[in-house]
Amino acid sequence: MRHIILSVFLGISCVAAEYYSFVDSDQHTPKILQSFGLGYDFLPEQTDQRDAIESSAQYFLKRFDNSYTFIPIIRNMIAQEGLPQEFLFLAMVESEFIINAKSSKKASGIWQFMPGTAKGLGLEINDYIDERQDPIKSTQAAITYLKQLYNLTGEWYLAMMAYNCGYTRLQKAIEEAGGDSSLQTLLDEDKKYLPPETRNYIRKIVAMSLVFNDADFLKSNNSEYLLNRGATDTLAILKLKSGVPLGIVASSAGMSLKELRSYNMHFKYAFLPPGANNKEYNVYLPYEKLARFKQHFDANYKPNSAFILHKVQKGDTLSSIARQYKTNINELKRINGLSNARLSINQKIVIPIPKKS
Repeated sequence: MRHIILSVFLGISCVAAEYYSFVDSDQHTPKILQSFGLGYDFLPEQTDQRDAIESSAQYFLKRFDNSYTFIPIIRNMIAQEGLPQEFLFLAMVESEFIINAKSSKKASGIWQFMPGTAKGLGLEINDYIDERQDPIKSTQAAITYLKQLYNLTGEWYLAMMAYNCGYTRLQKAIEEAGGDSSLQTLLDEDKKYLPPETRNYIRKIVAMSLVFNDADFLKSNNSEYLLNRGATDTLAILKLKSGVPLGIVASSAGMSLKELRSYNMHFKYAFLPPGANNKEYNVYLPYEKLARFKQHFDANYKPNSAFILHKVQKGDTLSSIARQYKTNINELKRINGLSNARLSINQKIVIPIPKKS
């Protein structure tokens, strides 16, 4: 996703410059810059290219609005942990808030964690679940990681750059700069101590922060609600035990399975990961659906099936797989969220197995 953001970043930088064009350089440093430990001279100087400003800002407003279900909760988590609120836009830079975003380097989720980093931070990744795509758990992991980087570097802007290029790479850059960790030195376009992506990274985050805190700009685009929408009333978090089919959760809440899964992309299949230890998992649904769910969901429900994974081989069809495991095509479609019977080699199909078997 980063290449898309980079292509429109110039326009956002212009917005930031124009937004603070009225601020005298002798006045107090803007609060947003202070939260990162930055000075006023960090702001870009470009103030032209108004068409780029408008198109870029509109693009990010649309992405922000499309993902707003999770944003208030993420914002609240960041505030409660004492991080600068502008770290919300680190997620925008990483993934545009696309929950199931994936990179060519195997990073995933809104915080674009690599598998090793994610597992080191306690996120579960296996055949049934990828908690990098759990917006709440991955956000807590990102907060933990950013705090670790801040403790190592002593500055939030250094923590941001380390998040992008890695702490070891940042340390190497500082060593090459003779121990100078100032932003002006690390962003030097001639010395190139850091990769181009990292040099642009912090500017993108701060520029977006300035734009999305401009009440007049948001009002002119009918988006002022983005500033003050409630932080805790968008989603309900359910704690459900392993093996529960998401279809039952969806019907209890009066939702389609497709809609429920759009809030729960961390589950790879239409059920919670199986297991004999009754482990609990987070399931998310719109807050307004919570009352209906509580009214219709059987809290004592216990799955009557176990599950195994079948890897599709050459010649397999949904019909032959159903016969092999003594189930039916419709059940396989429901469990696997399939809209048709087409399969591909090496595709993993979840098979329900009655416990009595």
